[in-house]
Amino acid sequence: MSKVIEILEEKLVPVAAWIGRNKHINGIRRAFILMMPLLMIGSIFLMIAAFPLPAYQRFMTEVFGNNWKNIIDIPVNATFSLVGLYVAFLVAQQLGKQFQMDSIAVGLLSLASFLILTPLKDIEGVGSVLTFEWLGSKGMFIAMIIGIATTNIFRFFVNKKILIKMPDGVPPEVVRSFEALIPGTVILFLALGLRVLMMNTEYGTIHDFVYKVLAMPLRALGTSFIGSLFTVFSISMLWSVGINSGSMVNGFVRPFWLENQVENITALKEGLPLPHVITEQFFDMIWMGGAGATLSLLLAVILFAKSKHIKSVGAIGSVPGIFNINEPILFGMPIILNPIMLIPFNIVPLVFVTTQYLTMTIGLVSRPLGVAFPWPTPAIISGFLTVGDISGAIIQIVNLIIGAMIYLPFLRILDKASKYDEDVVEAYENGGK
Repeated sequence: MSKVIEILEEKLVPVAAWIGRNKHINGIRRAFILMMPLLMIGSIFLMIAAFPLPAYQRFMTEVFGNNWKNIIDIPVNATFSLVGLYVAFLVAQQLGKQFQMDSIAVGLLSLASFLILTPLKDIEGVGSVLTFEWLGSKGMFIAMIIGIATTNIFRFFVNKKILIKMPDGVPPEVVRSFEALIPGTVILFLALGLRVLMMNTEYGTIHDFVYKVLAMPLRALGTSFIGSLFTVFSISMLWSVGINSGSMVNGFVRPFWLENQVENITALKEGLPLPHVITEQFFDMIWMGGAGATLSLLLAVILFAKSKHIKSVGAIGSVPGIFNINEPILFGMPIILNPIMLIPFNIVPLVFVTTQYLTMTIGLVSRPLGVAFPWPTPAIISGFLTVGDISGAIIQIVNLIIGAMIYLPFLRILDKASKYDEDVVEAYENGGK
């Protein structure tokens, strides 16, 4: 096991360092992080509209009338149904910041390009209008591509100094506005040319092409059972050598999780069965206590540990662990670079994914509603919020017990060794007296 850890350190640390320095990856990750509060606010309105309690639904109808849900749906649509728009702006804006350009101008040009490329829908008696179809989660993947492309084209003009220069003394805001004219005009012409080009293909739009050829296959892989196992395994393995990997790995698959989340929300609003098991909240239910689902380890420590050191680490880590912060456990026990504890640390999340996925697939546990909530939300509460009923809390309790049983044999080895060292020190000190 020690040899394996050495190999992981040698191979993974440079890769993680490169990812950490990559401006494109950082820009995309930051864009989605910035969007999360908006989705959480939308989730509050969603829970108000869709809380699965018949008595509550009857009460709201009696008090506010039959159309009360239509009113609550307005902020839900303004958040979840427009994520493509937000991604188009935020990805370019955050990348612009990374490359020290006029980030607002880049973001607006990306948003304009996205709208130029977004197909209109003909409605009889109204004409051609934009609809939610491609402004939401279905358009999110192409929105990311547009954001990246817009930033790099703008960056090319800046680096080559192909800009309109203003005389000294002109206010900085005016200078930036004129500097964006040439690259902005080229970017929007390219977007228009691409739209005309795609109109003459079998796909009709770049949205349809990217969605069918790229997004759907990647989404199917990333949100499958195997893809979910690979996701949690990647996070655990990187943490095994001390790399804070959650946001790094999630940044690659979060767009696909979000699309599933929005489709579940749409189905919930329409009273249809929820189509997807895998959303980001599915994984929030897995990481009880943080990476490695170490809340199970804390449970085993509280019930069975005898070593003063192990018990003290458990006491210190209990409160943070409840809120999914587990650095005191990872580095205090330790787990990081510990050949004994890294075995259950990597196994337990895989087991949790399996039990949770199977029970949700066969209907024993409800599927995620699509409601977003802060990651420090404690276990059991997070399970209830994710699925909207007690089954989510029950599967978390079951998983906590299973995880504690997996951790226990390895904990006993560590605990026994620590207790032996403590007894030797105590005997020496007593003998010395």
